[in-house]
Amino acid sequence: MTIGKVIRKYRKEKGLTQEEMAIRLGVSTPAVNKWEKDNTLPDISLLVPIARLFGISTDELLSFKDDITDKEIYIFIKELDRRFKHEPYEDVFADAKKKLEEYPGNERLKWQVATVLNAARLFNEVADSDRYDDVICSWFSGLLESEDLSIRKSAAEALFHFHYRKEDYQTAERYLLYYSEDNPERKLMQANIYAKTGKINEAYVAYEEMMLAEVNQLRVIMNALQILCEEDGDLDLAHRVADASSDVAKCFDMGVYQEISMQLELAAYEKNIDETARIMEKLISNCDSISDFTKSKLFSHLSFKQYGKDFYEELRSDLVKRFCDEETFGYMSGNIYWETLKDKSHKK
Repeated sequence: MTIGKVIRKYRKEKGLTQEEMAIRLGVSTPAVNKWEKDNTLPDISLLVPIARLFGISTDELLSFKDDITDKEIYIFIKELDRRFKHEPYEDVFADAKKKLEEYPGNERLKWQVATVLNAARLFNEVADSDRYDDVICSWFSGLLESEDLSIRKSAAEALFHFHYRKEDYQTAERYLLYYSEDNPERKLMQANIYAKTGKINEAYVAYEEMMLAEVNQLRVIMNALQILCEEDGDLDLAHRVADASSDVAKCFDMGVYQEISMQLELAAYEKNIDETARIMEKLISNCDSISDFTKSKLFSHLSFKQYGKDFYEELRSDLVKRFCDEETFGYMSGNIYWETLKDKSHKK
């Protein structure tokens, strides 16, 4: 790790701007910027003041050891995990801490050490476990500025759960900012905080929104899978997926229309005339059930737009037009129901 990267890392951990650091050292802000970009090196006379400012040794500042490899990290972590089984946690922790002091700039090492030490004290009976809180949390906090998204996210998640277990929900909530707003994990953790802090209605809304989104996403995936099965010639699996989608729709009160909608795709693929006619008739007569889920107790805390009679009549009319398309349903020629449907459509 270059000295520039070490300076940048410890400056951020200290919460200093480049300008603040420059003032304390008696140099210009552009000089600090050039150090961190590895364009220039600080004067040798500044090494001790810089180390003192960060509270580290000059050896740490200069990264006196070659960086540890990923393979060496893997071996070290495996050894730590093995030692937890028969050695005191305190001893393993001390050795792990010493290793981090040898390689202060290696984020991957710090991340994995912090993760394994944190997990070990959670899943094992460690005496005075709380006395390790500050050190482990400081490691995770230092990783929140990592350029590696997976490390940054893992650190935020660890800190969230740490404060959540301590029932410090206000602090825990701050770490959700490290997740994107549409991240389902963030939404779930936020809902959990709502539930724990007495925001019961907000919790209901959050849980129900996630549930509805997951149901819709699942059915989209199942529809894509069914089509793939059809194209691949695996009709047994296609029927199984269509039945499963129907069961999901039924389980979550999605309404008759959504329970059978995917079955029409399969009947059309197989050119099953009787089945196609049966499903068409059922879909047309159950248009108004397409929004049944809005009346379900499962989603009773959500607000939905209410549609009037005109909406369902328009939907029904569009369905009839689509079902009368000869390019798609021409195989239905001669079927009494389909021919009647076409006649009615033409008269309109």
